[in-house]
Amino acid sequence: MSTGASTLKEINFALKVLNLPKKKICIMHCVLNYPTKDIDANLGYIKILKSKFPGYLIGYSDHTLPDENLTSLITAYQLGAQIIEKHFTHNKKLKGNDHYHAMDINNVKNFYIYLKKINDLTRVKKDKLSTEKKSIKYARRGIYALKNIKKNEIFSISNMTTKRPNHGLSAIEWDKIIGKKSLINIKKSQPIKKKSFYK
Repeated sequence: MSTGASTLKEINFALKVLNLPKKKICIMHCVLNYPTKDIDANLGYIKILKSKFPGYLIGYSDHTLPDENLTSLITAYQLGAQIIEKHFTHNKKLKGNDHYHAMDINNVKNFYIYLKKINDLTRVKKDKLSTEKKSIKYARRGIYALKNIKKNEIFSISNMTTKRPNHGLSAIEWDKIIGKKSLINIKKSQPIKKKSFYK
């Protein structure tokens, strides 16, 4: 249901006349200008429709001139438009009121590419660290011997340091190790591991 040239009161009236389940209707934000200037597109109104008509699908019927980046359609999608309607033509140079502001095949292809990129960028992964395991291994710091440490020597700030990569105890364990005795001889620059000290 297009909302071009309609007030909220008129949209409510139309919904009552239709008297259909919410899932059967998509309320399409629309500005009835051909073409619609960017400054008049009022895309933020999509959020108002979503708040005023909960449970309905909210979409966007576009009459703006398509630019290379399809900014109006991408913006509408990011604002929550679930269905997008746009005039389509095989030739923008044809005469008539619709062709010059319509999408052509190249616009459709670009729109698909942009949508895919947005969906890839905004996808939420429950295990967000799954792709960072390798980076974590080399980016996080571990505890190392600053100099040769002898068996039974006390770990202190004078004989330990932290550096990348972490091949032993994490730097976060630093305070837990201070004051403990070394169980083994540890050479300078070697990682300090759990087996290296008395608990």
